[in-house]
Amino acid sequence: MTTLSEKTLTFIFPDNWEVIKYDESHFFRNHIDKCQGSKAVDILALSELGLFLIEIKDIRGHEIEYKQRLNKGEILFDLTQKVRDTIQGLYAAYRCQVEELAPFYNYLYANSKYATLTTRPQRQITVILFLEENRPFKMLKSFKEIRSRFKIKMRNQLKYLNVRCDIYNKDNIPKQFGWDVIIFQ
Repeated sequence: MTTLSEKTLTFIFPDNWEVIKYDESHFFRNHIDKCQGSKAVDILALSELGLFLIEIKDIRGHEIEYKQRLNKGEILFDLTQKVRDTIQGLYAAYRCQVEELAPFYNYLYANSKYATLTTRPQRQITVILFLEENRPFKMLKSFKEIRSRFKIKMRNQLKYLNVRCDIYNKDNIPKQFGWDVIIFQ
């Protein structure tokens, strides 16, 4: 198992997955981050299911503030910038043949064990907003509506990249993904 931590959340991936904290990678920190205003998703994860770009927001205890930011579109704007800049960064890593990111850019831009044209005519990319929150029962319906609207807007904003978009928390990660999240207090 491979584990990656982001504050109080620990992501656990099967050994056959390629994973990296992209926003902490050497290439991002020393090259991409030097471009003023460049952003990055938190985690890149790759398996036979495709490439996952995972952005983590742990809003526990800050739900009201984040609800306002969701409604204003601030989080969506930030997320779409991070996805765009991450794809652009992977292309730069491909052009420079950066070893630490090779599995990810090879999946997108070259032949790899995960990207054969006979088994997968389109290389699947999934953008995940991992949104962990305390969900009081009274607020559950309100947050479900906000999430639903946000997901539609996210799909529309990222349509040009031909990616799947979804929002998960630790309780609703699909079992077929094979990875999990543990919360430490």
